Amino acid sequence: MEISERIEKLLKEVSYQVYEKETIFKLAMLALLGEESIFLLGKPGIAKSLISRRMKFVISGGTNFEYLMSKFSTPEEIYGPIDLRLLKDGKYVRVVDGYLPSANIGFLDEIWKAGPSIQNTLLTIINEKIFRNGGVDIKVPLKLLISASNELPAEGEGLEALFDRFLIRYVATGLTNKDNFEQLLDGESSLDVEVDPNLQITLEELNAWRKQLKEVRLSRKVLDFIHYFRNKLHRDTNGEAYISDRRWKKISGLIKTSAFYNGRAQADIPDLFIIPYCIWDNVDQEEKYKNIFTSAFLEQFGLEWRTEKNNLLNQLDVINSQIGQIEAQFLRLTPFDNPFKNKLTGTYYLINFTDGGSEHKCCFISAADWNKMRNLPSENFQMDLHFGPNQMKYVGTQKTLVRAYKADQILFVNENKKYQLNNESSMEYNNQIKNLGMQLKEFEAKYKELSFKMLSEYKKYTQMKCIFFNDEYNKRIAEAFDSKLKEDSQQLDNSQINNNSEMSAIS
Repeated sequence: MEISERIEKLLKEVSYQVYEKETIFKLAMLALLGEESIFLLGKPGIAKSLISRRMKFVISGGTNFEYLMSKFSTPEEIYGPIDLRLLKDGKYVRVVDGYLPSANIGFLDEIWKAGPSIQNTLLTIINEKIFRNGGVDIKVPLKLLISASNELPAEGEGLEALFDRFLIRYVATGLTNKDNFEQLLDGESSLDVEVDPNLQITLEELNAWRKQLKEVRLSRKVLDFIHYFRNKLHRDTNGEAYISDRRWKKISGLIKTSAFYNGRAQADIPDLFIIPYCIWDNVDQEEKYKNIFTSAFLEQFGLEWRTEKNNLLNQLDVINSQIGQIEAQFLRLTPFDNPFKNKLTGTYYLINFTDGGSEHKCCFISAADWNKMRNLPSENFQMDLHFGPNQMKYVGTQKTLVRAYKADQILFVNENKKYQLNNESSMEYNNQIKNLGMQLKEFEAKYKELSFKMLSEYKKYTQMKCIFFNDEYNKRIAEAFDSKLKEDSQQLDNSQINNNSEMSAIS
């Protein structure tokens, strides 16, 4: 089983029946695999602690430690009590079993309430994965530290250094989907979950993968995007946005981690989507910086294709406008007043009903009915059509399902046949329309060629694995290469079919 497939299955199992938290689980998994820390901003009661308890099942024999901080919390409650037996010998050693220094997964709620003595030790654990105990540095097995709070750290209280160590940041919310909320109310919830032991990751595997991960490189495409995004972020925030070189270095580590567990030796564009989760310091920045990232992504990927496509569509608009002008200039439907020797009263238009036979060769529709149809060209109407063998003899009226088609054609819906209405300037009108028809064919060929190229490029990007950001990536890559591409192409093809039919009818 490939690593990426294994990670995907693990994510499904550990997030089972935890609704609308898929993104948090994916970010937590990426943080675990990259041995980074994650901060969750959100109100109490939205399953933040449950995530840490579930994540321990990712690791074979995994352990977790969780604690709700308060201003009265002491180091003993986080790092373990002093060993009284050793204290008699003058050794200041903590009993760490069952506490944060011995856990694989840690969860610290209300993190900003931690006192300086807790913070200082925590910084060393996060940065170096080391805990100094009795004068000896011990390597902690911590793979993931999740912290949470319903507020951001207050300014001026010395919490900046600690906040900076939480590389991934996420704004967590409660359930919004009605069905999910009802499932929560009526179903059973469990802190534990059954995970296939064959899927669980051993610490030995994690260490081996970490060594292999060092071989992953950033592609030129990724580096160019980061340069572009940094400049755009600086420009769009008037220089206010600041992301340190150290943070960028850590972000690049997560980009490489994403690439490795997606089976890539080089990071590519799906791996870039960790960036918006690592660069904000407050809620306003979170939304603003994400929008800037999205804008940069769409400017870097697919912009040239979309621009060319829009140019072609603009050409189509110009041609359609010219058709409208020609219709206004040359299309003069011939009016007949009181036809069939006054058997009909009012103004009528003559339909060139070529399939009417000898008795129904002459077909009239009232000008009022035709104008009504022309105002609603997509609607079908049961209209009175009046027949005779010639313009002098009337043989009867028949209700027929018809629709206006173009400026001088009528469609008999049931027969799917189109007929022209008599036009005073038909020769000049037909010549002008034929010339535009040639331009339309040229446009169609260019558009189809571009559509094929865009679709091929789009498929190439959608075939890239993106297990951590698949929803957002698929959404943005579709937007970059125009998610309506197939629909627009089909609409254009239909338009061309209609235009070609019109050309055939005219000629």
